[in-house]
Amino acid sequence: MKTLKNSILIICLLVISGSVTAQLRFIVQNGDSAKVFGTFGAAFAATQQGDTLYLPGGTFNMGNITINKKLTMIGAGHHPTYSQATGRTEITGSIALITGSDTSRFSGFYLSGNINFGTSKTNSNITNIEISRCNVNTIKLYYSDYYGSSPSLAEQLLISENIIRGEIVGGDAQNVLIEKNILHNIQDFNNNVLISNNVVLIPNSLMFQEITSCTIQNNVFIHTGTYLFYNNSANTVKNNLFVNTYLGETDNIDQQPLESIFVNYTGGTFSY
Repeated sequence: MKTLKNSILIICLLVISGSVTAQLRFIVQNGDSAKVFGTFGAAFAATQQGDTLYLPGGTFNMGNITINKKLTMIGAGHHPTYSQATGRTEITGSIALITGSDTSRFSGFYLSGNINFGTSKTNSNITNIEISRCNVNTIKLYYSDYYGSSPSLAEQLLISENIIRGEIVGGDAQNVLIEKNILHNIQDFNNNVLISNNVVLIPNSLMFQEITSCTIQNNVFIHTGTYLFYNNSANTVKNNLFVNTYLGETDNIDQQPLESIFVNYTGGTFSY
């Protein structure tokens, strides 16, 4: 009953925030209590370990933030049609996850920038992160600097039902599930990664490069160039659908016209 009351309180606060068109409202839930803030900066500064930060519909500048605690961030959604009541949550900025952010969750917003794991070679050991139903530029699961990239220390990651305008760069992160996304590219994974039920849009470029000993299944590939699965080895590739010619592996279907796969999609970048 207490959980139900807390949920009703959050819903009421979100309705109130949605009715105020001149000013955004950010809600931080900590246990049984919830507080309302007028700016993202004030709300984010008030968050503690395990808090949930509810983001309103509307456009605001978050800047480049670093998260070192367990935090759940939930927006009103990113699809222009399905978030008409409040407007979609559209954020300018990027997110860096560092040590301490284990078990964080991110859902329901458009992000202009990237989600990066680590800001140094020593603070990217992060586990159990979920990124779902967001629209982001790129997700990079490792730290890189001027001298090159370091292998990712991140593991137990779920990346699901997102629009990824760029790519997912793994840096050999372990125990990763990438599923049900619309994206342009995936690269740099080695072992213990399942890539399943994604729609891969980019038509002609390096695609799915530097992937080794992973499972790639039930995806749709729009790729029409010559560099699909570039520099890969020992992967299980099965039950995928290809516009291009693809020979080998198990139960893949290739040479399928685009119009036989989608309705009213003629190729190119993602559009709602």
